[in-house]
Amino acid sequence: MIASTVLMSGAAHAEPSSAELDRQIRAKSDQLEVVVEKYHELRDDLKTTAAQTGVLQRQIEPLKEQITSRRGAVGRLAAAGYRSSRSMSLSLLLDAGTTRDIVDRLLLMKAYTQHQQREIEELALTSERYATARRTLDALLEQQKNQQRQLGRQRTTIESAITDLKKLRVKAYGPTGRTARTEDRAKPPPVPRLAGAGEKVLKFALAQIGKDYKWAGEGPGGFDCSGLVAATFRTIGIQLPHSSGRQQQRARTISRGQLVPGDLIFFYRDVHHVGIYLGGDKMVHAPQYGERVRVDPIDSLPINSFGRVVLSTP
Repeated sequence: MIASTVLMSGAAHAEPSSAELDRQIRAKSDQLEVVVEKYHELRDDLKTTAAQTGVLQRQIEPLKEQITSRRGAVGRLAAAGYRSSRSMSLSLLLDAGTTRDIVDRLLLMKAYTQHQQREIEELALTSERYATARRTLDALLEQQKNQQRQLGRQRTTIESAITDLKKLRVKAYGPTGRTARTEDRAKPPPVPRLAGAGEKVLKFALAQIGKDYKWAGEGPGGFDCSGLVAATFRTIGIQLPHSSGRQQQRARTISRGQLVPGDLIFFYRDVHHVGIYLGGDKMVHAPQYGERVRVDPIDSLPINSFGRVVLSTP
């Protein structure tokens, strides 16, 4: 939960310095990004739950039909058995001509009873499978409701934090709420010459320079950090989760010395930021709320790890 930041004053009622405002903005922006990335993970979990629910719902309907059918079969067998059992037993005593006839009729009754028993066992087994599937489905539906409630609360938290950030930025930088950065206005650097899909990845990522940070954004108008990565790799047919932590899980871990353009750099101990490596110790990324997609040194943030997504070939 992101608490509202109380602006500190050095003297009584003194306005905070621009440096202090910058510090507060950076701290709140970093807190916001943590919540945004957790929001993405929860949203990803909700998609998984919804998919599991759909599978179970499709499995339950045939089970219900099987139960109805087997109940009918068992009922018919039970009724037929009740009507015939006494007459069949009596006929064994009165009508049997030879010992062989008696054996044959006993075997017939045994087969009939075994068939009935199998039908009853199948009904019990199908009923248990249905009950298990029903319990699982009910639990998943409840989990889905809880996840939706959590998403709603997190979204409210994020939107509240964004409102606070806007106020801080206007106070620090005037009506635009933005500090002037030459990097934001700079022309994109040239795309490194690469083989295969890597060049397409970097071309798309660099083309987004100057677009606003937008929480939960996957373009085209704005991006958050993991949204930029997800949108970039989607251009070559690779679907990555919209979450820096989940993207780290999908990528193959590499060392710094193995970095090539198109690799990913993950930041902070809890992995709540990600950028795309350009070469020369530079990356393109969506920094934080109130800023724009830009190129920065990879050492401008605390590095957690490096990862490589297997690129498809054209």
